[in-house]
Amino acid sequence: MYESPNYPSDPAQVEAFVRDQRHGTLVATPPGGFPSVSLLPFVKTGDVIELHCVQADPTFDALRRNPRVTFLVSDYLTWTPHDFVDERDAGRATLHFRAVAYECEATWSTEPDDVAAALSRLLAAYEPNASYEALRDGEFYGFRLRRLAALRLEVRATRAKFKVGPAVPEARKREVARRIRARGRPEDGRAADVIEASLDG
Repeated sequence: MYESPNYPSDPAQVEAFVRDQRHGTLVATPPGGFPSVSLLPFVKTGDVIELHCVQADPTFDALRRNPRVTFLVSDYLTWTPHDFVDERDAGRATLHFRAVAYECEATWSTEPDDVAAALSRLLAAYEPNASYEALRDGEFYGFRLRRLAALRLEVRATRAKFKVGPAVPEARKREVARRIRARGRPEDGRAADVIEASLDG
């Protein structure tokens, strides 16, 4: 991902964005092979990202063969045609998004107790105060726990790009947000909200 100086990202804003997301894309590449990808829920604490996956997942196989992985957390906002910015310049058509790519070293465990602990932390983040049968290796969860793997990604580098609105002065960016909202595609209202919020602080 090209980190353009036109779209700087503040580390605190990056962490706040990632905290609000509910899934990411794990990318693992086996030696000599093609990248494999899986969409997974996650919990990030400091420089550690916790995930779980099915042991039969090709991405898990790739990760075991090469533990250097990328975890992408992204949010597509919308797209704008060139004339929202410049009627003559076709090169101004673009996508708007927020994306954070973490370059990581992965470790894993297939021990049922480790998987249960990782799932418990995930549920605590996604369903705080929920009531359910305690996650432990036994008759109720045991078979499913043995099919899964707990993954731990240690972040080594972070690359972020928040392409929130075009790289133009604030007044023009607000006009683009207005035109996006007026266009009325399903994603446009939220996209305009995000662009305006980025300008308001």
